Amino acid sequence: MPKVKDILRFIDSFAPYNTACEWDNTGFSVGDINAEINRIVFALDITSEVVSFAESVNADLIVTHHPLIFHPVKQLPSSSMLYKLAKNGIAHISAHTNFDFAKDGVNTALCNKLNLEITDRVEVVKGEYFYKCTMGTEYSLTDFVRFVKETLGGTVRYAGKNTQIHTVAVCSGTGADCLEKAKETGADVLLTGDGSHHDFLDANEMGIAFVAAGHFETENPAIDLMIEKINNKFSVECLRAPQKTPIIAV
Repeated sequence: MPKVKDILRFIDSFAPYNTACEWDNTGFSVGDINAEINRIVFALDITSEVVSFAESVNADLIVTHHPLIFHPVKQLPSSSMLYKLAKNGIAHISAHTNFDFAKDGVNTALCNKLNLEITDRVEVVKGEYFYKCTMGTEYSLTDFVRFVKETLGGTVRYAGKNTQIHTVAVCSGTGADCLEKAKETGADVLLTGDGSHHDFLDANEMGIAFVAAGHFETENPAIDLMIEKINNKFSVECLRAPQKTPIIAV
């Protein structure tokens, strides 16, 4: 029977924690690292609903993409997620920017979800990458946006002329800083999760299409990839917590 530290060590083997950003607080955060694991709950974000779900199924561990603790904890009321996890003996591990940067990580999962063929892994700054991909069929920009929306769900925002899309730069989550490099590599469009007003302006000035399909929507496929990896390695029960984007679009 694996222990929490075994799960942590295995994640480190394909998404090394020493590659995470300095500001990130990824890895082991709560619980007994030597506790044995029978059941794991997976989610993109750790929320009160995810913790309640883990309690209801008697999970021993929650694995998420986004960390639980980003800022110093000054109080620990009984209503807090940290308190509830500790009280119920549920450990927590996250794999954040280390999983973002992994060769078979978050971006790979998004490419697979969209049936994109990866042709190159392009470094933007040291340790941070996007994938350059091709599509089996060329789309107009509006058709590409429609395809992304139908595949991932959520709200899709975009900028650019209605040109043909064949080469796609993919960086899930917050990847607008890849715009210039994506343009340099000849990509027709940069697909990411988030984008500011100025990112859309910059894309228009550069002459590259820019598609922001939602932070949750572009990273959520990676949870299935994480489950697959752990299922293939350990004899534990893996459950996906029911979760959707916290953003309400009208």
